[in-house]
Amino acid sequence: MDVSDDGLVYTFHLRKDAKWSDGQPVTAADYEYGWKRLLNPEYGYSYSFYLFNVVGAEEYYNGQGSADEIGIKAVDDYTFEVTLKVADPTFQSKLVATPLYPTRQDVAEAAGDQWGKDWTKCVYNGPFAMTNLVEDNSMTWVKNDQYWDKDNVKLNQVNWYCVAENATAATMFDNGQLDVFDAAGDYIAKYDKEVEAGNMQTMTTEYPGTMVLCYEQSEGGKSGLMKNVNIRKAISYSINREEMVSAVYGRYTAAYGFVSPAITLDGTSYRKQASETMKEEYEQYAGDADKLKALFQKGLDELGITDKPEDITITLLSQGSATENQLEREYLQQSISQNLGVKVELNTVGDYQMFANERDNKNYDIFVGGWFSDYNDPLDFLNVMKTGVYDSYGLYSNSEYDSLIDSLTGENDNAKRLEIYQKLEDLLVAQDCGVAPLYYSDKHYYYQNWVKDFYTSSFGASQELYRATVEK
Repeated sequence: MDVSDDGLVYTFHLRKDAKWSDGQPVTAADYEYGWKRLLNPEYGYSYSFYLFNVVGAEEYYNGQGSADEIGIKAVDDYTFEVTLKVADPTFQSKLVATPLYPTRQDVAEAAGDQWGKDWTKCVYNGPFAMTNLVEDNSMTWVKNDQYWDKDNVKLNQVNWYCVAENATAATMFDNGQLDVFDAAGDYIAKYDKEVEAGNMQTMTTEYPGTMVLCYEQSEGGKSGLMKNVNIRKAISYSINREEMVSAVYGRYTAAYGFVSPAITLDGTSYRKQASETMKEEYEQYAGDADKLKALFQKGLDELGITDKPEDITITLLSQGSATENQLEREYLQQSISQNLGVKVELNTVGDYQMFANERDNKNYDIFVGGWFSDYNDPLDFLNVMKTGVYDSYGLYSNSEYDSLIDSLTGENDNAKRLEIYQKLEDLLVAQDCGVAPLYYSDKHYYYQNWVKDFYTSSFGASQELYRATVEK
Protein backbone atom coordinates (compact mmCIF):
# COMPACT_ATOMS: atom_id res chain seq x y z
CA MET A 1 0.00 0.00 0.00
CA ASP A 2 1.24 3.48 -0.90
CA VAL A 3 -0.06 6.69 0.66
CA SER A 4 0.43 10.13 -0.89
CA ASP A 5 2.34 12.75 1.09
CA ASP A 6 -0.88 14.65 1.83
CA GLY A 7 -2.58 11.49 3.13
CA LEU A 8 -5.39 11.68 0.59
CA VAL A 9 -4.59 9.01 -2.01
CA TYR A 10 -4.23 5.35 -1.07
CA THR A 11 -2.94 2.93 -3.69
CA PHE A 12 -3.33 -0.78 -2.98
CA HIS A 13 -1.30 -3.40 -4.84
CA LEU A 14 -3.09 -6.75 -4.85
CA ARG A 15 -1.33 -10.08 -4.93
CA LYS A 16 -1.64 -11.69 -8.36
CA ASP A 17 -2.08 -15.26 -7.11
CA ALA A 18 -5.24 -14.61 -5.05
CA LYS A 19 -8.30 -16.47 -6.32
CA TRP A 20 -11.93 -16.95 -5.44
CA SER A 21 -13.12 -20.43 -4.53
CA ASP A 22 -14.44 -20.94 -8.08
CA GLY A 23 -10.96 -20.30 -9.51
CA GLN A 24 -11.56 -16.74 -10.75
CA PRO A 25 -8.86 -14.18 -9.83
CA VAL A 26 -9.43 -11.59 -7.09
CA THR A 27 -9.01 -8.25 -8.86
CA ALA A 28 -9.15 -4.54 -8.16
CA ALA A 29 -12.52 -4.48 -9.94
CA ASP A 30 -13.92 -6.63 -7.11
CA TYR A 31 -12.93 -3.97 -4.61
CA GLU A 32 -14.23 -1.12 -6.74
CA TYR A 33 -17.57 -2.86 -7.23
CA GLY A 34 -17.86 -3.92 -3.59
CA TRP A 35 -17.12 -0.49 -2.18
CA LYS A 36 -19.41 1.29 -4.63
CA ARG A 37 -22.14 -1.24 -3.91
CA LEU A 38 -21.80 -0.40 -0.22
CA LEU A 39 -22.56 3.21 -1.15
CA ASN A 40 -25.42 2.45 -3.54
CA PRO A 41 -28.51 4.21 -2.13
CA GLU A 42 -30.76 1.50 -3.56
CA TYR A 43 -29.44 -0.93 -0.97
CA GLY A 44 -29.34 1.44 2.02
CA TYR A 45 -26.48 -0.41 3.72
CA SER A 46 -25.98 0.76 7.31
CA TYR A 47 -22.18 0.73 6.96
CA SER A 48 -22.12 3.06 3.95
CA PHE A 49 -20.96 5.92 6.19
CA TYR A 50 -17.58 4.17 6.50
CA LEU A 51 -16.74 5.56 3.08
CA PHE A 52 -18.29 9.02 3.28
CA ASN A 53 -14.83 10.60 3.46
CA VAL A 54 -14.05 9.25 -0.01
CA VAL A 55 -14.42 11.86 -2.75
CA GLY A 56 -17.96 11.80 -4.13
CA ALA A 57 -19.12 8.95 -1.86
CA GLU A 58 -21.59 10.74 0.39
CA GLU A 59 -22.94 12.72 -2.55
CA TYR A 60 -23.65 9.50 -4.46
CA TYR A 61 -25.31 7.92 -1.43
CA ASN A 62 -27.54 10.97 -1.01
CA GLY A 63 -28.56 10.95 -4.66
CA GLN A 64 -26.52 14.04 -5.55
CA GLY A 65 -23.80 12.41 -7.64
CA SER A 66 -22.96 9.39 -9.74
CA ALA A 67 -20.94 6.26 -9.08
CA ASP A 68 -18.42 7.38 -11.70
CA GLU A 69 -17.62 10.46 -9.60
CA ILE A 70 -16.58 8.45 -6.55
CA GLY A 71 -12.85 8.45 -5.78
CA ILE A 72 -12.68 4.64 -5.93
CA LYS A 73 -11.21 3.04 -9.02
CA ALA A 74 -9.44 -0.02 -10.35
CA VAL A 75 -6.35 1.38 -12.07
CA ASP A 76 -5.65 -2.06 -13.54
CA ASP A 77 -6.43 -5.65 -12.56
CA TYR A 78 -4.21 -5.54 -9.50
CA THR A 79 -4.05 -1.85 -8.55
CA PHE A 80 -6.83 -0.22 -6.54
CA GLU A 81 -6.87 3.52 -5.79
CA VAL A 82 -8.91 5.46 -3.24
CA THR A 83 -9.00 9.25 -2.89
CA LEU A 84 -10.17 10.85 0.36
CA LYS A 85 -11.65 14.31 0.88
CA VAL A 86 -9.47 14.95 3.92
CA ALA A 87 -6.69 12.95 5.56
CA ASP A 88 -8.17 10.42 7.99
CA PRO A 89 -6.08 8.72 10.71
CA THR A 90 -8.76 6.01 11.11
CA PHE A 91 -8.90 4.97 7.45
CA GLN A 92 -6.28 2.23 7.62
CA SER A 93 -7.92 0.79 10.74
CA LYS A 94 -11.22 0.53 8.88
CA LEU A 95 -9.74 -1.69 6.18
CA VAL A 96 -10.15 -4.83 8.33
CA ALA A 97 -13.91 -4.30 8.61
CA THR A 98 -15.97 -6.92 6.77
CA PRO A 99 -18.10 -4.35 4.86
CA LEU A 100 -14.93 -3.40 2.96
CA TYR A 101 -14.18 -6.91 1.75
CA PRO A 102 -14.20 -7.34 -2.05
CA THR A 103 -17.38 -8.40 -3.86
CA ARG A 104 -17.67 -10.19 -7.20
CA GLN A 105 -20.12 -8.29 -9.39
CA ASP A 106 -21.26 -11.30 -11.43
CA VAL A 107 -21.91 -13.38 -8.31
CA ALA A 108 -23.70 -10.65 -6.35
CA GLU A 109 -25.94 -9.64 -9.23
CA ALA A 110 -26.78 -13.27 -10.05
CA ALA A 111 -27.87 -13.75 -6.41
CA GLY A 112 -30.18 -10.72 -6.57
CA ASP A 113 -32.06 -10.08 -3.35
CA GLN A 114 -30.61 -13.29 -1.90
CA TRP A 115 -27.10 -11.83 -1.85
CA GLY A 116 -25.77 -12.09 1.68
CA LYS A 117 -28.68 -14.31 2.68
CA ASP A 118 -28.19 -17.51 0.68
CA TRP A 119 -24.75 -18.97 1.36
CA THR A 120 -24.97 -21.25 -1.69
CA LYS A 121 -24.74 -18.18 -3.92
CA CYS A 122 -21.43 -16.99 -2.42
CA VAL A 123 -17.77 -17.42 -3.34
CA TYR A 124 -14.82 -17.11 -0.97
CA ASN A 125 -11.21 -15.95 -1.17
CA GLY A 126 -9.94 -17.05 2.25
CA PRO A 127 -8.44 -20.33 3.46
CA PHE A 128 -11.87 -21.95 3.90
CA ALA A 129 -15.16 -22.05 1.99
CA MET A 130 -18.59 -22.77 3.43
CA THR A 131 -20.20 -26.03 2.34
CA ASN A 132 -23.17 -26.25 4.72
CA LEU A 133 -25.26 -24.03 6.98
CA VAL A 134 -28.05 -24.98 9.36
CA GLU A 135 -29.63 -21.75 10.57
CA ASP A 136 -28.98 -21.09 14.28
CA ASN A 137 -27.33 -24.51 14.57
CA SER A 138 -24.11 -25.15 12.65
CA MET A 139 -21.79 -24.26 9.80
CA THR A 140 -19.30 -26.39 7.91
CA TRP A 141 -16.23 -24.92 6.22
CA VAL A 142 -13.74 -26.89 4.14
CA LYS A 143 -10.26 -26.03 2.97
CA ASN A 144 -10.36 -23.76 -0.08
CA ASP A 145 -8.18 -25.44 -2.70
CA GLN A 146 -7.97 -22.14 -4.61
CA TYR A 147 -6.48 -20.22 -1.67
CA TRP A 148 -3.11 -18.70 -2.57
CA ASP A 149 -1.43 -20.17 0.53
CA LYS A 150 -3.32 -23.46 0.63
CA ASP A 151 -0.15 -25.51 1.21
CA ASN A 152 0.21 -23.97 4.67
CA VAL A 153 -3.43 -24.52 5.66
CA LYS A 154 -3.41 -27.67 7.83
CA LEU A 155 -7.10 -28.17 8.62
CA ASN A 156 -9.29 -29.85 6.02
CA GLN A 157 -12.60 -28.94 7.67
CA VAL A 158 -13.94 -26.66 10.39
CA ASN A 159 -17.29 -27.37 12.07
CA TRP A 160 -18.94 -24.45 13.90
CA TYR A 161 -21.81 -24.99 16.32
CA CYS A 162 -24.25 -22.42 17.64
CA VAL A 163 -25.19 -23.68 21.11
CA ALA A 164 -27.58 -21.54 23.13
CA GLU A 165 -26.90 -23.03 26.56
CA ASN A 166 -23.45 -22.96 28.14
CA ALA A 167 -24.21 -26.22 29.91
CA THR A 168 -24.83 -28.01 26.62
CA ALA A 169 -21.70 -26.57 25.02
CA ALA A 170 -19.64 -27.49 28.10
CA THR A 171 -20.85 -31.10 27.92
CA MET A 172 -19.88 -31.25 24.25
CA PHE A 173 -16.47 -29.82 25.13
CA ASP A 174 -15.97 -32.27 28.01
CA ASN A 175 -16.87 -35.16 25.70
CA GLY A 176 -14.37 -34.03 23.08
CA GLN A 177 -17.08 -33.08 20.58
CA LEU A 178 -15.79 -29.50 20.63
CA ASP A 179 -12.15 -28.58 20.26
CA VAL A 180 -12.63 -24.92 21.27
CA PHE A 181 -15.16 -23.44 23.70
CA ASP A 182 -15.82 -19.79 24.63
CA ALA A 183 -16.86 -20.32 28.27
CA ALA A 184 -18.85 -18.20 30.70
CA GLY A 185 -20.06 -18.29 34.29
CA ASP A 186 -19.00 -21.10 36.59
CA TYR A 187 -17.31 -22.92 33.70
CA ILE A 188 -14.48 -20.39 33.71
CA ALA A 189 -13.45 -21.36 37.24
CA LYS A 190 -13.92 -25.04 36.43
CA TYR A 191 -11.78 -24.95 33.31
CA ASP A 192 -9.11 -22.75 34.87
CA LYS A 193 -8.45 -25.62 37.25
CA GLU A 194 -8.22 -28.00 34.30
CA VAL A 195 -5.71 -25.68 32.66
CA GLU A 196 -3.61 -25.63 35.84
CA ALA A 197 -3.67 -29.43 35.86
CA GLY A 198 -2.44 -29.46 32.25
CA ASN A 199 -5.63 -31.01 30.89
CA MET A 200 -6.41 -28.22 28.44
CA GLN A 201 -5.25 -24.80 27.18
CA THR A 202 -6.74 -21.34 27.52
CA MET A 203 -6.65 -17.91 25.95
CA THR A 204 -8.27 -14.90 27.62
CA THR A 205 -8.50 -11.64 25.71
CA GLU A 206 -10.23 -8.30 25.95
CA TYR A 207 -12.81 -7.92 23.21
CA PRO A 208 -13.81 -4.56 21.70
CA GLY A 209 -17.41 -4.59 22.87
CA THR A 210 -19.43 -2.75 25.52
CA MET A 211 -22.92 -3.66 26.68
CA VAL A 212 -25.14 -0.77 27.70
CA LEU A 213 -28.63 0.00 28.91
CA CYS A 214 -30.49 1.97 26.25
CA TYR A 215 -33.43 4.30 26.86
CA GLU A 216 -36.26 5.25 24.48
CA GLN A 217 -35.48 8.97 24.36
CA SER A 218 -37.43 10.17 21.33
CA GLU A 219 -40.87 9.88 22.92
CA GLY A 220 -39.95 8.93 26.46
CA GLY A 221 -40.78 5.24 26.18
CA LYS A 222 -43.96 3.47 27.25
CA SER A 223 -43.80 5.22 30.61
CA GLY A 224 -43.18 8.63 29.03
CA LEU A 225 -40.29 9.20 31.47
CA MET A 226 -37.13 8.39 29.54
CA LYS A 227 -36.56 11.87 28.12
CA ASN A 228 -35.57 13.08 31.57
CA VAL A 229 -31.87 12.79 32.40
CA ASN A 230 -32.41 12.31 36.15
CA ILE A 231 -34.82 9.46 35.52
CA ARG A 232 -32.22 7.83 33.28
CA LYS A 233 -29.47 8.37 35.83
CA ALA A 234 -31.56 6.96 38.68
CA ILE A 235 -32.17 3.80 36.66
CA SER A 236 -28.50 3.54 35.72
CA TYR A 237 -27.16 4.13 39.22
CA SER A 238 -29.53 1.54 40.70
CA ILE A 239 -27.53 -1.20 38.93
CA ASN A 240 -24.49 -2.57 40.76
CA ARG A 241 -22.17 -3.40 37.86
CA GLU A 242 -19.60 -5.26 39.93
CA GLU A 243 -22.24 -7.52 41.43
CA MET A 244 -23.93 -7.98 38.07
CA VAL A 245 -20.87 -9.23 36.20
CA SER A 246 -20.08 -11.62 39.04
CA ALA A 247 -23.56 -12.94 39.83
CA VAL A 248 -25.04 -13.03 36.34
CA TYR A 249 -22.14 -13.75 33.99
CA GLY A 250 -19.16 -14.86 36.05
CA ARG A 251 -16.94 -12.87 33.66
CA TYR A 252 -16.56 -9.45 32.01
CA THR A 253 -15.50 -6.14 33.56
CA ALA A 254 -17.87 -3.59 35.06
CA ALA A 255 -18.13 -0.59 32.72
CA TYR A 256 -18.43 3.09 33.54
CA GLY A 257 -17.46 4.32 30.09
CA PHE A 258 -18.62 3.56 26.56
CA VAL A 259 -15.36 2.83 24.74
CA SER A 260 -13.94 -0.64 25.41
CA PRO A 261 -10.47 -1.10 26.99
CA ALA A 262 -9.59 -3.24 23.94
CA ILE A 263 -9.58 -0.08 21.79
CA THR A 264 -6.23 1.67 21.51
CA LEU A 265 -5.06 5.12 20.52
CA ASP A 266 -1.41 5.62 19.65
CA GLY A 267 -0.77 2.02 20.70
CA THR A 268 -2.11 2.41 24.25
CA SER A 269 -5.52 1.35 25.58
CA TYR A 270 -7.93 4.26 25.34
CA ARG A 271 -9.21 3.46 28.82
CA LYS A 272 -5.74 4.02 30.28
CA GLN A 273 -5.78 7.51 28.78
CA ALA A 274 -9.39 8.51 29.46
CA SER A 275 -11.10 8.37 32.85
CA GLU A 276 -14.55 6.88 33.32
CA THR A 277 -16.20 10.15 34.33
CA MET A 278 -19.57 8.58 35.10
CA LYS A 279 -18.10 6.63 38.00
CA GLU A 280 -17.64 9.62 40.30
CA GLU A 281 -21.35 10.49 40.33
CA TYR A 282 -22.40 6.84 40.27
CA GLU A 283 -20.52 6.20 43.51
CA GLN A 284 -22.45 9.01 45.24
CA TYR A 285 -25.68 7.06 44.69
CA ALA A 286 -24.73 3.39 44.40
CA GLY A 287 -26.25 1.23 47.12
CA ASP A 288 -28.21 4.12 48.67
CA ALA A 289 -31.88 3.52 47.89
CA ASP A 290 -32.98 6.78 49.55
CA LYS A 291 -30.69 8.87 47.35
CA LEU A 292 -31.69 6.94 44.26
CA LYS A 293 -35.40 7.43 45.00
CA ALA A 294 -34.79 11.13 45.56
CA LEU A 295 -33.02 11.40 42.20
CA PHE A 296 -35.89 9.56 40.52
CA GLN A 297 -38.42 11.83 42.25
CA LYS A 298 -36.48 14.87 41.03
CA GLY A 299 -36.97 13.64 37.51
CA LEU A 300 -40.70 13.11 38.09
CA ASP A 301 -41.01 16.65 39.45
CA GLU A 302 -39.21 18.07 36.42
CA LEU A 303 -41.66 16.24 34.17
CA GLY A 304 -44.67 17.38 36.21
CA ILE A 305 -45.56 13.76 37.04
CA THR A 306 -47.56 13.41 40.26
CA ASP A 307 -47.84 9.61 40.23
CA LYS A 308 -46.18 7.81 43.11
CA PRO A 309 -43.22 5.58 42.16
CA GLU A 310 -45.12 2.45 43.15
CA ASP A 311 -47.76 3.32 40.55
CA ILE A 312 -45.19 3.70 37.75
CA THR A 313 -44.28 0.85 35.40
CA ILE A 314 -41.04 0.71 33.43
CA THR A 315 -40.88 -1.77 30.56
CA LEU A 316 -37.67 -3.74 30.01
CA LEU A 317 -37.43 -5.24 26.51
CA SER A 318 -35.28 -8.36 26.23
CA GLN A 319 -34.81 -11.45 24.11
CA GLY A 320 -33.53 -14.99 24.45
CA SER A 321 -34.33 -17.97 26.65
CA ALA A 322 -30.82 -19.05 27.68
CA THR A 323 -30.07 -19.13 31.38
CA GLU A 324 -27.80 -16.09 31.10
CA ASN A 325 -30.55 -14.10 29.35
CA GLN A 326 -33.00 -14.96 32.11
CA LEU A 327 -30.57 -14.09 34.89
CA GLU A 328 -29.75 -10.77 33.24
CA ARG A 329 -33.31 -9.50 32.93
CA GLU A 330 -34.24 -10.75 36.41
CA TYR A 331 -31.23 -8.98 37.91
CA LEU A 332 -32.09 -5.70 36.17
CA GLN A 333 -35.75 -6.02 37.10
CA GLN A 334 -34.98 -6.58 40.76
CA SER A 335 -32.28 -3.91 40.99
CA ILE A 336 -34.39 -1.16 39.47
CA SER A 337 -37.57 -2.15 41.29
CA GLN A 338 -35.96 -2.48 44.70
CA ASN A 339 -33.90 0.70 44.50
CA LEU A 340 -36.50 2.98 42.94
CA GLY A 341 -39.75 1.49 44.21
CA VAL A 342 -41.23 1.18 40.71
CA LYS A 343 -42.70 -1.77 38.86
CA VAL A 344 -40.52 -3.24 36.12
CA GLU A 345 -42.45 -5.15 33.49
CA LEU A 346 -40.63 -7.62 31.26
CA ASN A 347 -41.38 -7.58 27.55
CA THR A 348 -39.50 -10.75 26.58
CA VAL A 349 -39.41 -11.99 23.00
CA GLY A 350 -37.91 -15.12 21.49
CA ASP A 351 -35.60 -13.94 18.74
CA TYR A 352 -33.80 -10.91 17.38
CA GLN A 353 -36.33 -10.12 14.64
CA MET A 354 -39.13 -9.90 17.19
CA PHE A 355 -36.87 -7.84 19.43
CA ALA A 356 -36.06 -5.43 16.59
CA ASN A 357 -39.75 -5.04 15.79
CA GLU A 358 -40.60 -4.19 19.39
CA ARG A 359 -37.63 -1.82 19.59
CA ASP A 360 -38.47 -0.07 16.33
CA ASN A 361 -42.10 0.29 17.41
CA LYS A 362 -40.82 1.85 20.65
CA ASN A 363 -42.62 -0.71 22.77
CA TYR A 364 -40.19 -0.34 25.66
CA ASP A 365 -38.55 2.03 28.12
CA ILE A 366 -35.18 0.31 28.40
CA PHE A 367 -33.28 -2.57 26.84
CA VAL A 368 -29.76 -4.00 26.92
CA GLY A 369 -27.82 -3.42 23.72
CA GLY A 370 -24.18 -3.39 22.79
CA TRP A 371 -21.62 -2.17 20.32
CA PHE A 372 -18.77 -4.37 19.10
CA SER A 373 -16.25 -2.33 17.20
CA ASP A 374 -15.36 -3.07 13.59
CA TYR A 375 -12.03 -1.24 13.69
CA ASN A 376 -9.50 -0.13 16.27
CA ASP A 377 -10.26 3.50 17.08
CA PRO A 378 -12.52 5.14 19.71
CA LEU A 379 -14.38 6.86 16.88
CA ASP A 380 -16.11 3.62 15.90
CA PHE A 381 -17.81 3.58 19.31
CA LEU A 382 -18.54 7.27 19.64
CA ASN A 383 -19.78 7.84 16.10
CA VAL A 384 -22.55 5.28 16.70
CA MET A 385 -24.32 7.80 18.93
CA LYS A 386 -24.28 10.68 16.46
CA THR A 387 -27.78 11.72 15.42
CA GLY A 388 -29.00 9.68 12.47
CA VAL A 389 -26.12 7.19 12.32
CA TYR A 390 -28.00 4.43 14.15
CA ASP A 391 -31.55 4.52 15.44
CA SER A 392 -31.19 1.34 17.45
CA TYR A 393 -29.63 2.78 20.63
CA GLY A 394 -32.61 4.64 22.05
CA LEU A 395 -32.50 7.56 19.58
CA TYR A 396 -30.06 9.64 21.60
CA SER A 397 -29.56 13.04 19.98
CA ASN A 398 -27.51 16.05 21.08
CA SER A 399 -26.38 18.83 18.71
CA GLU A 400 -23.26 19.53 20.80
CA TYR A 401 -22.30 15.87 20.55
CA ASP A 402 -22.85 15.91 16.80
CA SER A 403 -20.67 19.01 16.42
CA LEU A 404 -17.85 17.39 18.38
CA ILE A 405 -18.00 14.34 16.09
CA ASP A 406 -17.88 16.63 13.05
CA SER A 407 -14.86 18.46 14.48
CA LEU A 408 -12.82 15.25 14.21
CA THR A 409 -12.97 15.38 10.41
CA GLY A 410 -9.52 16.29 9.18
CA GLU A 411 -8.03 16.29 12.69
CA ASN A 412 -4.86 14.21 12.58
CA ASP A 413 -3.29 15.18 15.90
CA ASN A 414 -3.97 12.24 18.22
CA ALA A 415 -3.57 14.40 21.34
CA LYS A 416 -6.38 16.63 20.11
CA ARG A 417 -8.43 13.63 19.04
CA LEU A 418 -8.07 12.16 22.53
CA GLU A 419 -9.30 15.42 24.05
CA ILE A 420 -12.36 15.40 21.78
CA TYR A 421 -13.02 11.72 22.45
CA GLN A 422 -13.01 12.41 26.20
CA LYS A 423 -15.46 15.27 25.79
CA LEU A 424 -17.75 13.09 23.72
CA GLU A 425 -17.74 10.22 26.19
CA ASP A 426 -18.27 12.53 29.15
CA LEU A 427 -21.21 14.19 27.42
CA LEU A 428 -22.78 10.90 26.35
CA VAL A 429 -22.32 8.88 29.52
CA ALA A 430 -21.79 11.22 32.49
CA GLN A 431 -23.78 14.32 31.58
CA ASP A 432 -26.63 13.07 29.39
CA CYS A 433 -26.75 9.41 30.42
CA GLY A 434 -27.61 8.79 26.79
CA VAL A 435 -26.69 5.16 27.43
CA ALA A 436 -25.75 3.47 30.69
CA PRO A 437 -22.60 1.30 30.36
CA LEU A 438 -22.92 -2.10 32.04
CA TYR A 439 -19.85 -4.16 31.19
CA TYR A 440 -16.88 -4.50 28.85
CA SER A 441 -16.78 -7.71 26.87
CA ASP A 442 -14.04 -10.33 26.79
CA LYS A 443 -13.33 -13.78 25.43
CA HIS A 444 -12.44 -16.82 27.54
CA TYR A 445 -11.40 -19.52 25.10
CA TYR A 446 -10.58 -23.00 26.31
CA TYR A 447 -9.25 -25.55 23.87
CA GLN A 448 -8.14 -29.14 23.91
CA ASN A 449 -4.46 -30.00 24.21
CA TRP A 450 -4.47 -31.47 20.73
CA VAL A 451 -5.25 -28.03 19.22
CA LYS A 452 -2.14 -26.14 18.11
CA ASP A 453 -1.63 -22.61 16.78
CA PHE A 454 -5.12 -21.35 17.54
CA TYR A 455 -5.38 -17.55 17.31
CA THR A 456 -8.10 -14.97 17.69
CA SER A 457 -8.64 -11.50 16.29
CA SER A 458 -10.56 -8.56 17.71
CA PHE A 459 -11.41 -7.08 14.32
CA GLY A 460 -12.54 -8.68 11.07
CA ALA A 461 -12.61 -12.47 11.44
CA SER A 462 -12.97 -13.36 15.12
CA GLN A 463 -10.85 -16.51 14.92
CA GLU A 464 -7.88 -17.25 12.70
CA LEU A 465 -7.67 -20.93 11.85
CA TYR A 466 -5.48 -20.93 8.75
CA ARG A 467 -2.44 -21.99 10.81
CA ALA A 468 -4.27 -24.17 13.33
CA THR A 469 -3.73 -27.91 13.53
CA VAL A 470 -5.27 -30.84 15.39
CA GLU A 471 -2.68 -33.33 16.63
CA LYS A 472 -4.43 -36.23 18.36
